[in-house]
Amino acid sequence: MDVDWAAVTRLGMNSKLLVQAANGLRQIGYSVSEGFREDENGYRKFILAMNGLNLTSLSDIAVVLRQGGIEYILFKGPIGQCDAYGNYFQRPSSDIDILVDRRDFPRCTALLEQAGYALPAECDRIWWRSFLGEQHFFSVGQRRATVDLHHRLQQPGCPHPRNVGAFLTDVATHRLNGVDIPCMSLIHATLLASLSFVKSLVQHCHAAAYLADFSALLLRLSPTERVELHRRAVAQNVEHSLRFALSCARSMFAVGVPGLPTSIPVERLFGDDLVRAIFTPDDPAIVWPRLRQLLWALCDNSRPGQRLGTYIRVGGSFLASKIARKLPAPRAKTDGFSCPEGAIAGLKHSA
Repeated sequence: MDVDWAAVTRLGMNSKLLVQAANGLRQIGYSVSEGFREDENGYRKFILAMNGLNLTSLSDIAVVLRQGGIEYILFKGPIGQCDAYGNYFQRPSSDIDILVDRRDFPRCTALLEQAGYALPAECDRIWWRSFLGEQHFFSVGQRRATVDLHHRLQQPGCPHPRNVGAFLTDVATHRLNGVDIPCMSLIHATLLASLSFVKSLVQHCHAAAYLADFSALLLRLSPTERVELHRRAVAQNVEHSLRFALSCARSMFAVGVPGLPTSIPVERLFGDDLVRAIFTPDDPAIVWPRLRQLLWALCDNSRPGQRLGTYIRVGGSFLASKIARKLPAPRAKTDGFSCPEGAIAGLKHSA
């Protein structure tokens, strides 16, 4: 059978699953082309450079936040990849994602600025601070990874965890370069992967890598931990986000685990376009479900009135966020700082 290896490479890179695809092809004994091997080697070198910089920067940031007395946890990135796959280098990661309590946001901002990071005016708007619940800090004068500081864990248009503080109280420790890094627990990392997958699908972004993360993390949980995962999803009002990801994991990757609830019929929303929506969202032929349909399916309904209440609350917040996004940015806070070319455009697209 003839294989378009250039197309396989593009799909792997765009979905950030080239390493997993290459490993899978080798495991089943598939003979890949020389060109594919060269592209794979180049991609692995790129991952090594990006994630190496991330890990080095992370060690420095951890010391700064610890000395400042900030309660925080790290999530996603190379350490998240290590939790899911057993190594730091599955796909490139240029950002350090940190979660803090909203009350600590200003103090953490000050510590980052003292450590040589700057907040562009674009990221200092109310849309970033309040609706996205995150801001992006860029290194000034040094080659270090971008820091994404969060006090929320979901974006407008999707149900979000009602108690973000619960993520901060369930901490796992990862030792890196002699420094103990507080990270998200395996259960919460699995739940967050389901939220990230849902977010990407709702926003028509590449979602396959998040679904792969969710599947890998889910398979690492014990039966008892899976029960606890479901309990926490229910308590956080995001059970349907978990079930949504579970449905797609079963459909795309044949992931089947006992102890979790029945799936949501995602195929009814996407029809035959589900695979393309997950792996190639830029395909103009995809017929996407309306946002209101997706949101209704994502709203939990275990209690009377719960689904309608969540739908109204999330829908109203989404409409307000669209207005807030149009508000102008303030004057730059850091004189002489200019954000790396193309970085803000990329942040807008990803957000």
